[in-house]
Amino acid sequence: MSKTKHHKASFHETVVSISSQDDIFLSVDGFPFKTTLSLAPLITYWENKEQNDPSCNAARVRELADLLRNTPELAGPIEDPAIIEQYVDTVDILMEDVFPSALWEKELMAAVVPFRFESFYATPKLEELKLLEGDNYVDKLNLDLKTLLFRLTLSAYTLILEKFYNANFNIDVPFIFIVKDKFTGLPRHYKLSIDLKFMEVKARGEIKKLTTQEINFLINRYNDLDLWMMKLPPENFEFSGFAVYDFTEVTNEETISALRFDLLDRGSVSTTEGFLNLQQKMRILFGLPGIKLGFASCPALQEFDTTYARKIWNGLILTQDCDIVLSDLQYSIYEPVLKRGNTIVVEDLNVFPNPTKVEQKLMESGIRNLIIAPLEYDGKTIGLMELASPIPGELNALSTIRLKEILPLFALAMNRSLEELRSNIQSIIKEKYTAIHPVVEWRFTKAAVNLLDKRERNASSEIEPIVFRDIYPLYGSSDIRGSATERNKAIQGDLIEQLVLAKEVVLAVKDNLPLSILDELVYKMDKYSQDILSELGSGDEVLVLDFLRSEIEPLFDHFLKKRPAARPAIEAYQAAISNPYKAVYNKRRAYEESLFMINETISTFLDREEEKAQQIFPHYFERYKTDGLEYNIYIGASLLNNGDYQSIYLKNMRLWQLMLTCEIARRIYKLRANLKLPLEITQLLLVHSDPISIRFRMDEKKFDVDGANNIRYEIIKKRIDKATVRDTEERLTQPGKIAIVYTQQKEVQEYQRYIEFLQSENYICEEIEYLDVEELPGVPGLKAMRLSINFKEELRHDIDAGDELLNIAQSASLN
Repeated sequence: MSKTKHHKASFHETVVSISSQDDIFLSVDGFPFKTTLSLAPLITYWENKEQNDPSCNAARVRELADLLRNTPELAGPIEDPAIIEQYVDTVDILMEDVFPSALWEKELMAAVVPFRFESFYATPKLEELKLLEGDNYVDKLNLDLKTLLFRLTLSAYTLILEKFYNANFNIDVPFIFIVKDKFTGLPRHYKLSIDLKFMEVKARGEIKKLTTQEINFLINRYNDLDLWMMKLPPENFEFSGFAVYDFTEVTNEETISALRFDLLDRGSVSTTEGFLNLQQKMRILFGLPGIKLGFASCPALQEFDTTYARKIWNGLILTQDCDIVLSDLQYSIYEPVLKRGNTIVVEDLNVFPNPTKVEQKLMESGIRNLIIAPLEYDGKTIGLMELASPIPGELNALSTIRLKEILPLFALAMNRSLEELRSNIQSIIKEKYTAIHPVVEWRFTKAAVNLLDKRERNASSEIEPIVFRDIYPLYGSSDIRGSATERNKAIQGDLIEQLVLAKEVVLAVKDNLPLSILDELVYKMDKYSQDILSELGSGDEVLVLDFLRSEIEPLFDHFLKKRPAARPAIEAYQAAISNPYKAVYNKRRAYEESLFMINETISTFLDREEEKAQQIFPHYFERYKTDGLEYNIYIGASLLNNGDYQSIYLKNMRLWQLMLTCEIARRIYKLRANLKLPLEITQLLLVHSDPISIRFRMDEKKFDVDGANNIRYEIIKKRIDKATVRDTEERLTQPGKIAIVYTQQKEVQEYQRYIEFLQSENYICEEIEYLDVEELPGVPGLKAMRLSINFKEELRHDIDAGDELLNIAQSASLN
């Protein structure tokens, strides 16, 4: 079936719409290469295929070649768009194999002049979207003109390197066009794929020879296009033919990516600006401009009616100042969400025969249709998310499929906001009061009562020391491997990016402002970049930022007066530092976000399991966040008011700690796929069988070991994290493994029992390493067992399915 007639109608509309544009065949302002529209490469392509592809229709190829040769106006360079309009029937036939009939009505495709964004041939669907119409392509691409020119010019050079110098240098950064939907008014995103088989680059004169070293030198300085243009002058090359543009809608992917980025921001769910930004992205994702977003935290049902719970309420009716209490939710549409974790879809609130106070308030606010979904984190419902519409049925069960993809992102952001709220509350408590662990609160109360008695008798008014004797310590740490190195890499990357942006500003004005000092500034920035790349010194960050802020940034206003064309470079620099740090902070943000997610995952899980452990047997627990997390546990009779203690609880706690360490490693292993920087953790446990004493230090408001005999334990804790295997350079702690440090053989025998049990439960692998630890200052004779964590097998007990570590450990330690 011929589609020529259909092509004609569509093509005529395209020609009419563009023929009035005088600059249709003008390149992007400032593009340095000559470009020419030509259909000749189309015939060359098919002739080559005829020779090399036995399945090619040779008669068809010759027919197309003859057709083009019999139309000399189309065979050579085409300078005037009227030529295409004049021979539209011929062009239709020539393009039939480029735009197959089966794809004509559905695909978003166009033929364009090399390195331009105006089409001379396009499918009807693309014309309808107007992706390539008008001269506002800079706005559609969300790029400034300088950046667009840079990318186009660099792309041209990659083709030159490939053809004339046999050097592959690919740039895999697609163009994303953003246009508003004509029905909803919401932005839609389209990714551009470019087929260059019908475009060729020709040399205009003799090709300049470049050595391999010179080519590598250029590639490594891809940001310096002045250098490229000096080595390979644009006037020596010409691009002819045409490119085929193929667009794919990526609105969902781009929106979800933007949502993920926004939800990592601290103010995404707790500020009005952040909330409105999230609501707009949800409208784009669902393609519904009238829907409303809402969410409310619910850390625990018993906290529902407290001011604390309502701090993060921005719901449809659950707002900070609403009069709804937990009892109002009984029999309402919210009850199954909060109590059972169900997702609810309500197609039309008006059909409810007996609406509760909650449904009535929703209808009063104009809502007819809504979805309510739980926000779950670590197996607990910590809040809920709402999507609502005034139109019945606009949101339905199919909408929940898309919602599932983003609910974990909102849950993570909600949990982070709750943790920050808890942290702020704890900070106030610690500032105003002494934070006392509930397990030992009885002892501090007793000391306070004794002090009051002494004052009544006019005796010494000093408070008695708080000492707990004969208790057993457990210590563990989860450390980020190479955190200092990764942090330095992030600082290096951000500083170099900022220096490059600053250099772009100076280069933009240097030709119009012939001052030698500008050359000196460029030299200084290059030197800073080289020094940072070779080694980042402790004061380099402050030195570079001080230089940029004192010697470069104050010149911006003067540069704009002397050279207005420098505005894009200056705005690019200012946009890059428009954050609270007033510096480029992209790579450091990625590092900090990854570190935060690891610490957040570990601490949340550890706190949850430790709370369960307190129910089995009370003990003292404290943890510290660094580049990772470490914790101390003390267990023993003297910590308890009633002194009811048995050694079985210590064994249970040691086994539980080992299982907990395995589970932490498995969770971080799964989390790595979602981190911007795939950081790894190492795990360390310190075994100490002999009881110790701890004393509360009034000056430091914390517990510390008491007595000379117990100091060695504290020294080991502080020095063991950097330990190596004896007679090697190998660190004792390794990713994917648990290092158990000990001093006595009886400790090995006890832990071998636990290890055998955990191997049967698929927590750890069969092999066990027995190692001597390199002697540390003041700490000789340490030994270690090193276990490999099993990441492949499913555990016999799944914590998230309801099984608890403590129950498993308690059962095993009793056997």
